[in-house]
Amino acid sequence: MKTAAALLLLLSWTPRSIAYECPDFAGREWDFVGHLVANTFPGPPDYESVTSEDKPVRRWFLQVPFATCFADHAHQTLFQLALKPEEFERHRQLLGKQIKVKGTLEEGVPGRHTTPLVISVTSLVPLGMDGS
Repeated sequence: MKTAAALLLLLSWTPRSIAYECPDFAGREWDFVGHLVANTFPGPPDYESVTSEDKPVRRWFLQVPFATCFADHAHQTLFQLALKPEEFERHRQLLGKQIKVKGTLEEGVPGRHTTPLVISVTSLVPLGMDGS
């Protein structure tokens, strides 16, 4: 009887009950560590090819070293960064380097963003320069 009860308990224990629940990303500031990378995408007018008449659009991303999980967005390793135009020039020397980014997350807008989640940056520093 004990074996049957243990088996029933084991069968009722689903992967969902032991799985980590992904936190909701909205309404708070997050800290991330990763590499600052850039990539070029086709822009207007057709958003199809940078070798055609489309204007090339350069976007910056944070590449994190391990997959992250937020509500409805599992296995995220790349986050587009939402920066002000003047911040691109100020942080250009950090491309390819490890950085710490602080900011809020929002869902990406198709056409405007290339990742499901975008970091609205409040702080971007080389790793180790902020006292961590």
